[in-house]
Amino acid sequence: MNITKQHKIASIKTANNLKTVATKPRIQQASRLSLPEIEAVTELIAQIVPAGNVPGVVLNGLARLSGKAIPPKSIKRDIDLLFKGVEQTLDKAVYSAVFAGPAAVIWGYQNLLKLVGKRPDDAFPEGVWQFYIEYALRNDTSHHTNETHGFDTALRQHQIQLTPVDRLTAWAMTSIHLLHHYNAILENEWRERIYTRLLRDITAKHSGHKHYTNVYRTWQQFIPYKRGADAASTEPYHQYRRQKFDKFIQTITTDLPASLRKEWHTQIHIAERNWLPAYQQQMSILSYLNAGRYGELRTHIPLAKAQLGLISGGNYYLMPICVPGSTRPVHVRTVRSQIAALFQTPQTDCPSEGLRELACIRRASWPNLRKQLTPALTQALNTLRLAPILLNADPRPYHLPLAELRQTERGIGDHPLTIFDTGQTFVFDQSHIFFDGTWGAGLAEILTNEALAWAVYLEQMPPVSTVGKRPYHVQINFQTKDLQAISTAPRIPAEASAESDQANIKAIIGLRKLLKRRSDLLGLTVNDLLVLYRGLHAVTYKPKLELLSALEALKKHAASQSAAKAALTAITQTSQINPPILIPIDASQHNPANRLYPLVFEVPLAELDLLNLHQYTVATLTAYKTANAERTAQYAQFDQLQRTYLAALAGFGEVLSRYINIALQGESTSVGAIKMVAHLPVAIQRLLDRVPHKLDMLNDLIKGREVFSNVGAVVPSSTLTRFITAKDDNDKKTLVWGIITDAKNIMRISLRDFRPHVEMLEAIGRRDLALQIVEDYLEAYANGLNQFISELYHITVSSRETTMLGGSHVR
Repeated sequence: MNITKQHKIASIKTANNLKTVATKPRIQQASRLSLPEIEAVTELIAQIVPAGNVPGVVLNGLARLSGKAIPPKSIKRDIDLLFKGVEQTLDKAVYSAVFAGPAAVIWGYQNLLKLVGKRPDDAFPEGVWQFYIEYALRNDTSHHTNETHGFDTALRQHQIQLTPVDRLTAWAMTSIHLLHHYNAILENEWRERIYTRLLRDITAKHSGHKHYTNVYRTWQQFIPYKRGADAASTEPYHQYRRQKFDKFIQTITTDLPASLRKEWHTQIHIAERNWLPAYQQQMSILSYLNAGRYGELRTHIPLAKAQLGLISGGNYYLMPICVPGSTRPVHVRTVRSQIAALFQTPQTDCPSEGLRELACIRRASWPNLRKQLTPALTQALNTLRLAPILLNADPRPYHLPLAELRQTERGIGDHPLTIFDTGQTFVFDQSHIFFDGTWGAGLAEILTNEALAWAVYLEQMPPVSTVGKRPYHVQINFQTKDLQAISTAPRIPAEASAESDQANIKAIIGLRKLLKRRSDLLGLTVNDLLVLYRGLHAVTYKPKLELLSALEALKKHAASQSAAKAALTAITQTSQINPPILIPIDASQHNPANRLYPLVFEVPLAELDLLNLHQYTVATLTAYKTANAERTAQYAQFDQLQRTYLAALAGFGEVLSRYINIALQGESTSVGAIKMVAHLPVAIQRLLDRVPHKLDMLNDLIKGREVFSNVGAVVPSSTLTRFITAKDDNDKKTLVWGIITDAKNIMRISLRDFRPHVEMLEAIGRRDLALQIVEDYLEAYANGLNQFISELYHITVSSRETTMLGGSHVR
């Protein structure tokens, strides 16, 4: 029986059972849906979550619950039941092929809630995204990684030479104080967003509302990521930043009418009472992750028990972050003397493999694996959980791509943050459960500046005179039983990665300005252009001949034939696919607890005929410029195509902008209002007709096939250099793009490749080919992007005064 037929049979059985339960009088009375709507919803649930009689059992249980609130334990139990039901209903092949993972189960659960008249939002008080990532971004591949150069750059500039002891001490003290002040740092993040959002909301109908529309965006230009020269000597960073924000917001609200000011303050007090503590608990890194079969459980670590983890010589050590018997930060002299002892008497009984192997095990396998491990190893792993931050002092090669650089000792995935030292930069590896891309990048900058302040302080201290007690060594010894269990545990998929700095950001910015001068409708952002070209690149990519030749040669050998065929399929059939791209959108400005919205967008290549329009317009421009005789006819043809093409680009930008606005605000205002902006072509009108009034986050997560995360241009004072983004645990997401533009205006693009051929090539000892494939794909994107931008610039600039979109004058 084929996969499609098995899935259909399972769906029918699920639907029949669920309809029987859902159409009971008690549930129909509770539901806000009509009978035809109930039947339609049950059909959809059965298709997405074919779990036999389990959805019906869960629905019955929900119907018996009184009131709006659903106990968290009940939600977790129901979700786990749905997962188990799908596993038991579908065989392994069907499960892998058609089941969309956590997004599908959570989506199904939301719709079961609707069937009994309950609001899905009431079941997810921390937001759907937070709930989702604890089920779907668990594995080692679901980490963001950032890099900063500020620490070593500043040391060189000021000719400060630190001993290895003081170098590690600076970062140890930075990490210790981060854990002590993290709630206050989170409060700043929350205040800045909530104060500005509430200000915008209460002034929306006021005559001066435009002054308050983009206050947060204005504040972003002034955010201090370090203590300035005007900071008091003992003033911690979080207090300094709060003081700067308070002065900023005071200036902004100087002319705010008294009545509105009173309402604003009232709303702030309500929000601080009702939302702030929950947000701090949600985002706290004083936690470790406890892996379950289907999801993670964040477990709080009391401050007095928290430790800082150090990795030196492949060994793991723990240091208390508090003075014994208190919650006060441990003194720098104590930390310095302990680290001196570590360097003076290094551990020699380092296990041969450390924990690197364990970091690559799928998190869903850990409950079963822990049962098979020896008590001594289990105890050691449990002890390590008390360290939210690991500092790896073993130098890493600076030249490696970030995805490879992080492949060293980094715990087993229970903790939020690992910091690596390359000797020239510091690298921050962050679990997505605790950090989103933008917040992780901002925190990396803050930590770099704090470590530098500690470095300056330590450089002025006399040499260590008294060596303290060496930090506690976590004994990690593998017995035969452990090694056997670890060797059979399921692993995360192999990845190949590449990085490029070849994209010409100056040309992109120049094109943006030119488009904007031609028409206000051509307000394409840098990210719009990057996403647009990703769609074009996907259908135009041609691999290098050397790659094709190498793979064809590999295909001739029986042992490597399957891997070669998979790789050839991956690089030669991309032109048949326009991938649905998942774009993380920062949703924290509307509500910090929402964190981000994962928007899925498919570039409308066919609907707007973008590829053909570009190619034809370039060809007609070339014909016009190279014509020897009278060129009026050639120009007329170019002029018509140019206007059509630019109108299509304006429509593309409008559609993407509308999707983003809906994602941020929760629903659309008026799609009809967009149509009134000039006389858009029919194809664009049809696209806008299809823009929904509200987006379904989980539906988007189910559809997305690759991730495209751009943290944007950093502030001028930033020392961030590189960034890679996280991949969720869904094996269907195979390409992961990360983009950052540094303070020197260099755009760096990273690409992580998880396509099946990577693991197959690695298994036959040809990882080099997997790397060449991803490098070629990224190089083709960067070079093709530059060519596309150049051609579009010449298309835009090469015209007389014309009229675009029926009335908007362009130059």
